[in-house]
Order: sequence, then structure tokens, then C-alpha cells
Amino acid sequence: MKQLNTDLEKKVEERTESLTETVRQLGEQIKEAKAKDVELQRVNNFLNVALEKEIELNELKSRFVSLASHEFRTPLSTILSSAYLTSKYEELAEQPKREKHIQRIISSANLLTGILNDFLSVGKIEEGKTSGKKIRFNIEKHIDTIISEMDGLRKKNQKIVYRHTGNVFVLTDPSLLKHIMLNLVSNAIKFSPADGEVVIQTTISKKLLVISVSDNGMGIPTSDMQHLFERFFRGSNVSNIQGTGLGLHIVRKYAEIMNGTISCRSEINKGTEFTITIHL
Repeated sequence: MKQLNTDLEKKVEERTESLTETVRQLGEQIKEAKAKDVELQRVNNFLNVALEKEIELNELKSRFVSLASHEFRTPLSTILSSAYLTSKYEELAEQPKREKHIQRIISSANLLTGILNDFLSVGKIEEGKTSGKKIRFNIEKHIDTIISEMDGLRKKNQKIVYRHTGNVFVLTDPSLLKHIMLNLVSNAIKFSPADGEVVIQTTISKKLLVISVSDNGMGIPTSDMQHLFERFFRGSNVSNIQGTGLGLHIVRKYAEIMNGTISCRSEINKGTEFTITIHL
């Protein structure tokens, strides 16, 4: 009985060791399987992200072709017709007519340049090639220069009023800030009446730079507000006014690169105000 018991205990011990080894091996196999699943999931996630980016890129290309064929047609036609008419005004007394058409050519060329710049900016943002460079500069002088460059865009009797509060020196990216201001102010001019007023306000306090651009123009419908900063989105009440639908999307992206946010407040036929808050 003792011998039998000893043999039995030995067999149990051997079986226990064997079972332990089997369990260990099974555990390793499970870990390997899980690791493979994790790796497979990681690869799948990578492929999904790559596919989404490819789809977005193809969408961007398709939208560009569609938009370019539509938006380029009018300014190109203007340039061609004005160039032709200018060549016909040969007399000195016809100089005012020549100047009128030359100005139309310049405006149309600037419009085409703006459209192309929007697409180039979106492309650089999507590729991660846009970054902020902090430089110390006088914001009052910077904004005044930008306003003077946009003087030719103003409609008859339109006014641009600029006010600043606080320290005039700021540490941020002047190039991105200029692009933001050019977009917001040109929109305010474009969507406001001829006798309207565009008000720009900059405020520097503690570690914040707050910029607001407001107008008394047509306003933005409430239903459009949630889509305002999406690519290619255009308001339902501006279909007869040229634009790419990329400007505000770029402005938001630039604000984010500058460690800032953008918000909008608007009322139909009473005007719109965009506010950008940048953490310095």
C-alpha cells in the first residue's frame, strides 16, 4: 500500500509538472496570439488612416478640379475681354476707359491668385508642412500695414476702423496672423454694403491676444454656423458671390497652429463678428 501510494504520488507529481508545462506553453501561445492580434489591429488601423487620407486627398483633388473650372472661368473671361478692349482704346482721350479695364484685369488676377493660395495653404496644412514661428513685433503697425494693402478692395464709402488696447508688442507668428487678417477683413468687405463699416479690434492682456473683426453686412444663417469652418463650405445666402469655401477653414487651422481658437457671432442682415483668441 505504501509503495502503491508512493508510486501514485510520483505519477501525480509528474502529471502536475506536465500539466504546468502545458499551461505555461498555452499561456505563451495565447500571449503570442494576442500580440499578433494587436499587431494586426495596429496594421489595420494604420491602413484605415492611410485610406482615409487617400480618400480625403482624392476628394480635395476632385473638388479642386470642379471648383477651378467654375471659379476660374469668370476672372479669366474678364481678363481676356478687358485686355481685348484695352487694345482698342488708342486715343489719349480714352485713357480713363483703359485704366478702368486695367483695374479689372488686376482685380481678376488678384482673385485667381487668392484662389490658388487657398488651395496651396490647404495642401500644406494637410501635409503638416505649416508651423508657427514666434517673432516679437509691433501689432499695431502690422495691422495698419495689412489694412493699407487692402484699401483697393473697399467698396465705395466703405470704412475700415482699427482700434488697439494694451501693449503694442506681441510674440507670435506675423505671417500666419497676416493671412488670418487678410481673409477675415476681405470677407467683411465682400459681404458688407458699400457704405458699411468694418471694425478691427486687437487687445493684448497678460498672456492673451484677442482679435475681433466685425461688420454690418448680410450675416450668416443659424443653420450654417455648425459647418462654417469645414472645407469647401459656403453659406446658403452667398451663392451669388465668388469664393472657394476654404478661407475660414484655413483661418481656423492657422489659429490652432498659433495656439488659438476662433469663434463667430452673427445675425442675418445685422452683421458678423469673428473673434480669435491666441494664448501667447
